[in-house]
Amino acid sequence: MVLVQQMTKKSGTISIVKDLSQHFIDRLLTLTEDFDEVILVFDTYKAESLKQKTREKRQGKDPIQYQIADDTSTKQIPMGRFLSHEKTKADLAKYLADAVLKKNANSPKLVITSVSGHTRSNRTLQFEENNHEDADTLMMSILNVYTYRLWCGPKPQ
Repeated sequence: MVLVQQMTKKSGTISIVKDLSQHFIDRLLTLTEDFDEVILVFDTYKAESLKQKTREKRQGKDPIQYQIADDTSTKQIPMGRFLSHEKTKADLAKYLADAVLKKNANSPKLVITSVSGHTRSNRTLQFEENNHEDADTLMMSILNVYTYRLWCGPKPQ
């Protein structure tokens, strides 16, 4: 969500979720243009976790849940408010991961996304489901699996 949170000052061209997605993808591709591989990892939002309870205390105000769809309006909504509800963040993370993979379906660049325990790529790589809540630990897990495959081939079953 770091890239999304950096877009707190939305330009006038971002008025629906589809616009936000395109802006996010453009920014991601600009930041990674010199790389052959991109691993995009989002936090997992688990309802009853300690991390979730800490987030709730930090939020302060009552969060508003927004439905995430191409035509969901983001106009007149500050990004911080739009992302105030954990379900909105989780749904947006899945939406963005799907959009990134779709945009890069035929790209020569390897793109791996991980959101809500599901790791996928624009290639035929297979990943096990995971239960990591924090993106930092999940990133290390994905790198470990990917590096193993790169050097040793697929893990034996």
